[in-house]
Formats: sequence, C-alpha cells, structure tokens
Amino acid sequence: MGAQKKLTYYEVLGIAPSVSREEIKVAYRQLVKTLHPDLSYVEKSNHQVVAETEQMMHINEAYATLIDAEKRAHYNSTVIHRHQQVRMPQHVQDSLDEERATEKYLRQVFHPLTNSIVKILKKYKQRLKALSQDLYDDVLLEEFALYVDEIESTLRKASNGFTDNPTPLMLRNSVNWMRHAIAQAADGLDELRYFCQNYDYDHLAMADNLFKIAIEHSSKAKSMIRAL
Repeated sequence: MGAQKKLTYYEVLGIAPSVSREEIKVAYRQLVKTLHPDLSYVEKSNHQVVAETEQMMHINEAYATLIDAEKRAHYNSTVIHRHQQVRMPQHVQDSLDEERATEKYLRQVFHPLTNSIVKILKKYKQRLKALSQDLYDDVLLEEFALYVDEIESTLRKASNGFTDNPTPLMLRNSVNWMRHAIAQAADGLDELRYFCQNYDYDHLAMADNLFKIAIEHSSKAKSMIRAL
C-alpha cells in the first residue's frame, strides 16, 4: 500500500489555487470555528484531540503561507508547480481508488450522518408545537427534554463520525459544510438547554433560526456532492 499523498496548502484549506486573499481569510475562519479542538462542545478521546490539534497546525501553517503575497507566490511557483507535474501522470492510476473511496465514504459516512442530522432537526417544529400547548406542563417538558437529548446524541455521533473517518479529497468541501451545520445545530442545542433551565421563550426562537441555518448548510453540502 502506497504512502498517503500529502495535501497542498490549498487542499488543506479546502480552496482552489485561484481564490482571492479575502476568500482565503473566509475559508480559514470557517475551519477554525468548526475544527479547533478547544471550541468543540463534545467530549473527545486523547487520540481525537491529538489528531485535531495536528490538523489545526497544518491549517495554521497553510494560512500563514497563503495569506502572505510573497510566500504564496513562492509556494505557487515551486510546490504547486511541482505537485501538478507529479500528480498528472498518477491521475489515471489513482482515479479508480479515489472513486471507490469516495463512493464508500458517501454510502457509509456522509449520507447516513447528514440525513440523521436533517431528520432530527426537522422534527423541531413538531416538537415545539406539542410543547406550546402548555410550556409549563411537566409531561410535555419531559418529552421535550428527551428530544433535546436526542439532538445532542445525533450531533455527537455525527461529529465523531466525521472526525474518525478520513475524508476523501473530493469531499472535503462538502464535509466542511457539514461541520458548519453541526456547529450551528450545536449552538441551537445550547439555546434549548437554556430554555429548559429558565423557560425563556426567546431561546426557542433562536434555536429555530440556528436549526434552519444548519439545514441550509446541509443542503449546500449535498448540492456540492451532486455537482461532482
């Protein structure tokens, strides 16, 4: 089995070599928000923390090079040029393996996790309607709390699933959008937890907006898959 191909700085950030400086900043900020190990709300093993810390080091290294005009120009004229020369003859040889890895990842990881997130978030309107019959009814509140726990379990499983399974190169942008979706949904989950503590209806409205954004991000991720 051959050694894993080293990603270029552009691939690390999930962007094309032709993007602008502002687009590099946006991509970097999105990755930091979704991947930084200190910002995650889920509990992680030491292995996951180490892996994500190393990933952030690569992201920071890529950003520091590409955001600097002189360093980027030098990088493009040396590493990228050489990378393209080496990669092209290997394309035919590697394309089949890459295609199989992508198809397997979509079938076993991406689609199941993405669908589980969308499914649980789309239940929110129904659960909220049931709760609105009486926001202070103990039975309704208990049922709503169980739904909140179900959301957390789903997001935790999805977050761990995307972390534990290496993403095929072709799907990096789609998976990054799903990480954005998980981050938005996690913020919405926090709002529901606040509501369960103080019964402030504003938290429910905020959660609704955040879940809508998460579903929109999921749709963006799926549309990128369909465009491949």
